[in-house]
Amino acid sequence: MPEKKLHEVIHDNAERIVEVFVGRSRRHDLPPRDSGHSEIVDDLRRFVRELALAYQLGDDDRSEEVAKAHGGQRWYAGYDLKSVLLEYGVLRSAIGDVVAQTGYEVTTGELDRVAELVNAALAVAAVEFTLRATEQLNEALRIAELAARAREDVIAVVSHDLKNPLSVIHGSVAMLDDALGADDLEAARSTLRAHATRIRRSSARMNRLITDLLDLAKIREGRVEIEVREEHTSEILAEAMLQSAPLAEQRPVHLVNEGGPDGLVVCDRERVLQVFDNVVGNAIKFSSPGDLVRLTVEVSSNECKFTVRDLGPGIPAQQLPLLFDRFWTAPRVTGGSGTGLGLAIARGIVEAHGGRIWVESEPGEGTCFFFTLPTPGGLRATEGSDADPRATPVPGRA
Repeated sequence: MPEKKLHEVIHDNAERIVEVFVGRSRRHDLPPRDSGHSEIVDDLRRFVRELALAYQLGDDDRSEEVAKAHGGQRWYAGYDLKSVLLEYGVLRSAIGDVVAQTGYEVTTGELDRVAELVNAALAVAAVEFTLRATEQLNEALRIAELAARAREDVIAVVSHDLKNPLSVIHGSVAMLDDALGADDLEAARSTLRAHATRIRRSSARMNRLITDLLDLAKIREGRVEIEVREEHTSEILAEAMLQSAPLAEQRPVHLVNEGGPDGLVVCDRERVLQVFDNVVGNAIKFSSPGDLVRLTVEVSSNECKFTVRDLGPGIPAQQLPLLFDRFWTAPRVTGGSGTGLGLAIARGIVEAHGGRIWVESEPGEGTCFFFTLPTPGGLRATEGSDADPRATPVPGRA
């Protein structure tokens, strides 16, 4: 019987080579570990047999392709670069030792060629890890730059929105001090009252911004505080109308409660009114004097859907995915700039109730904001299932 060649010895003893490799690799805490053991072992068996074929092909360009392909997959098999270096070192020694155990007298040249093929896989693996590590580093740098830019945006927004009312307070206090020094305080009463009003409004604006920032922080951390109870939808709409009436009169915009069937909704009344304040305020801000802003409600067995509809300029399609982003404000604002916090907070509150919030709009056709809240029946249905009501997707929102 003719003596076997080295590639035949390696091919026929692939099982044993992998068995020796697995035993040794565990001492280095290398894959194959318990998870994915079978898949990685099968992969190694195939690689050893294909390595034998590559050896048989000699200097053929195809001889290293198998080895290179195997190396390129190590990233995806759960390895790190250190474990790859160890793996191929252990594999080289396992091949050499098993071949020697068969009685085959391997030459130095033959071992060098086997090592060359294994090292081809190692080289490709190293390149793959370098590329992937570079990609991860670049992604981490990109995220860090976005975070830094976001922090700068926050500082800019907060400093701007706090500085303006603070300047008004500072100036009004100075003028108030001058007015208090007048000989005739009765004559200065109207001036004093005007300064006091400006101070009150400016301090309220600062307090609103600080409250919004605190609310946003709670939403981001998933700890929105809500205390739910059963409320009548008609009462919520009526109160939402009352709180938005002063802003509507100032614009002036006609705020209309078109109502709908009265129903019970399970919610935190104050938090829902905060949603209305942000959504209705947004509708008023983008409406022209004399326009209508309409509030309606639809009641079903599981949820109530509230609608705030305006006749404003509408929202371009490219802006729709950005509306609920923190600190994003539309460039079309005509009534002064805002912080871009209101709609982000509204979404957080609605989702904390297990509801949904979305918008539909076409340029020149006005805008409709919708949000839902659970009814007692809907809440019972949710509690009786494994579904998480807060996992409901938000249509049209990023």
